Amino acid sequence: MARVEVRLHIQAPPERVWDVLVDWERQPRWMVDARQVRVVSRHREGVGVVLHCPTNIVAGIVVTDVLVVTEWQPQRRIAVRHDGWLIRGYGAFELAPSAEGIDFTWWEEIDAPLGRLGDAVAQALAVPHVTRLFRRSLARLRRHCEDGGVGP
Repeated sequence: MARVEVRLHIQAPPERVWDVLVDWERQPRWMVDARQVRVVSRHREGVGVVLHCPTNIVAGIVVTDVLVVTEWQPQRRIAVRHDGWLIRGYGAFELAPSAEGIDFTWWEEIDAPLGRLGDAVAQALAVPHVTRLFRRSLARLRRHCEDGGVGP
C-alpha cells in the first residue's frame, strides 16, 4: 500500500475550513486533480455519504474515484474509503486547532493494482506525483480559506 501525507498550517478557524471541505461540488476549485465532485447518496453529511469524482490521474487519463465517508467529526476529521475500480484505499482530512488557525493534514493510503509490482510502481512514480498534487491543492485550499472562501 502506498502512503502520501501532506501537512500545512491554515490561518482560518476550523469551521471555515470545514465548510470549504464539505462543499463537495466546489472541491475541484482547490483540488487540482479533481474534475468534478457529485454527491450520489441521499444525504450530504455524515458517515455513508457517497461521492463520485472524475480524477485526472496522469497525462490526461481520467478515472472515476468512488469515495464513501467512513468517519465524520465536524471541524476535526473526515475519513473516506476509495472504492473505485482503479483507485482503492483509505484517506482523511484532519484538522487540529492551533493558536492561529489549524494544522491541516491530508493523507491517503492507496492499494495499487498488480500486487507487489503495483506497489513498487506506486512508490517510485505515483507517490512523488501525488505528493506534488496534494501540496498544490493544499496551497489553493489555504488561499481559499484565508481569503474568505471559494466564491460562486
